Amino acid sequence: MIGDWSTARGPLYSRLARAIQSAVESGSLGAGSRLPPERPLAEALRVSRTTVVLAYGKLREQGLVESRQGSGTWVPRRTSFSSPAPRDERSRSFLVDSLSRAASDAPADTIAFIGACLPGSGLELADEWRAAEADVAEIACGTGYSAQGWLPLRRAIAAHFETRGVPTTPDEILLTNGAQQAIDLVGRLLVGRGEAVILEDPTYLGAIDAFTLAGARLLPVPVGSTGVDIPALRRAAQQATPALVYLVPSFHNPTGSVMPEAARREVASLAETTGVAVVEDESLAELTFGAEPPPPIAAFAPRATVFTVGSLSKLFWGGLRVGWVRGPRPLVTRLTRFKVAADLSGSLIGQALATRLLARRAEITRLRRRESRRRYDRLTALLRESLPEWSWTEPSGGLTLWVRLPDPSAEELARVALRHGVSIVPGPVHSPSHGFADRLRLPYVMDEGPLAEGIARLARAWHECLKPAGERLDVIV
Repeated sequence: MIGDWSTARGPLYSRLARAIQSAVESGSLGAGSRLPPERPLAEALRVSRTTVVLAYGKLREQGLVESRQGSGTWVPRRTSFSSPAPRDERSRSFLVDSLSRAASDAPADTIAFIGACLPGSGLELADEWRAAEADVAEIACGTGYSAQGWLPLRRAIAAHFETRGVPTTPDEILLTNGAQQAIDLVGRLLVGRGEAVILEDPTYLGAIDAFTLAGARLLPVPVGSTGVDIPALRRAAQQATPALVYLVPSFHNPTGSVMPEAARREVASLAETTGVAVVEDESLAELTFGAEPPPPIAAFAPRATVFTVGSLSKLFWGGLRVGWVRGPRPLVTRLTRFKVAADLSGSLIGQALATRLLARRAEITRLRRRESRRRYDRLTALLRESLPEWSWTEPSGGLTLWVRLPDPSAEELARVALRHGVSIVPGPVHSPSHGFADRLRLPYVMDEGPLAEGIARLARAWHECLKPAGERLDVIV
């Protein structure tokens, strides 16, 4: 509920008090909610009991909590705020919180194993930008708005779908501000408050955030080395009548697994027979370590409602905020209305640059595959050297390593790691069921220097976690 509170500024007790205050004001801690006793909370946060005592005292002075000897501390029922968010709208906000903290509260030298995007260096972006000058001049003759996105780019994306066995017209594609907006728009279109959404467990944390903010009830199904558990998916779809199913079939985020063609055909059959909408996230589909992935699920379900989400942020550069969603034309028209309400139009200049880069897709794909493999090899070498007790299964591709710890302590490690100047994503953040306490996700996208230093800091944090409680470094109040 309080997130990575210790990275804010000010005395530690003030940081904790502000974090709890935010939880109260957002509705995370509603009226009548009881706060943890002082000593257990201090142990869980690995701070002194005095820190918690002072934080609770400050909250009492502000009238945000009440305490009574022998009864504990709670949020008074008379406390009210102008527009408290419902519980389901705030319970998952890791993506938003982590990005905002990176811009404000985190120390300047913190090394972040958060984003999974390769750097843009080496792609000759400046050359492509100069080559796009004629396109920019043409765009400048108009208003600069295009609700569905620049037509030449939609044509290029449609042509690529054709090569993967999915007949597509430009009218069936909506350009978005990255894949994240595409997922969010589909959630807004299809999901009503309280309706079920089936997701893999674990899955992409941005999808958890988006569907939670849409008011969805999240239903997790297991995912293994060959993608989602198909029998479990069928049972969940039959029992819950979900608004949609969200899957990452190609180089799954965070596990790196690939769903085989037979399983994709079963998902397509499920969509056609039950009428459930499927959202397949193909943002990482180009980044294989070996064999090409099978065609998208949409290739096997021409009569079903299948939305295929993609992005240029993974293959090209995270700063190129160009994504898309491909789907049935009537629904894409409705999605376009939602997008206009959100931002009127994407950046046509960015889309023009993306169109130029797509003309070099084959060349850049070969380059990025070699680069991602090299960075993976370097990350795993550092882990074997500094953290030999950690383990993992080699991914089939993608940009993330799903690491297993010897014991379920990923969230504690994440808290301690921040004090050592490194931020990580613990496994439960990727889990709709808040499972995988023994897992964490490590992207292999950093350059050599920051990567080596980041793993060194992470190793120091892990070794501190292994110390008996009495030998651990406490934090000065």
